[in-house]
Amino acid sequence: MERPFIFIFTLVVAALVFIFGFYVISNLIKTSNCAQLGVFYTDLNEQVSRYYNFDIGSSTDVQLRLPKKIEYFCVFSKDQSLDKAELDKINTGLYDIFTNVDGNIAFVPVNYCQKSLFYIGKLRPKENPLCILNTGRINFVLENKGNFVEASKLLGKA
Repeated sequence: MERPFIFIFTLVVAALVFIFGFYVISNLIKTSNCAQLGVFYTDLNEQVSRYYNFDIGSSTDVQLRLPKKIEYFCVFSKDQSLDKAELDKINTGLYDIFTNVDGNIAFVPVNYCQKSLFYIGKLRPKENPLCILNTGRINFVLENKGNFVEASKLLGKA
């Protein structure tokens, strides 16, 4: 008589262990992806600082990795007028977010990680905003303009 109850209890415990394991693994993957954003920011900050100290006109092609869940990498400036239509093509509501934050770098979707908005003071976009589609790697150009480093798309890239 007690055998069916033991079998049912075993199935329930196994299901709970499976669900808990799936939850932990998915959170671990998301945490890893968000940590990769921090590595991206650190690498970009180093590149900007390096080229800020070079001669005016010095430039380099930058290639950095991003997690697949991040759709776009954007550089923007609140000092210049933002192209609302361009931002709405990417994600509705980005214009409001970009105009109300103290950052100038965003990873879209902005709610994927707790911290998706960053600031590098010496970095400015060539076109405002400069949003690059993530294909696993982000390719763009950094060029020293004297008082700042300008980020622009590679020629021939969308």
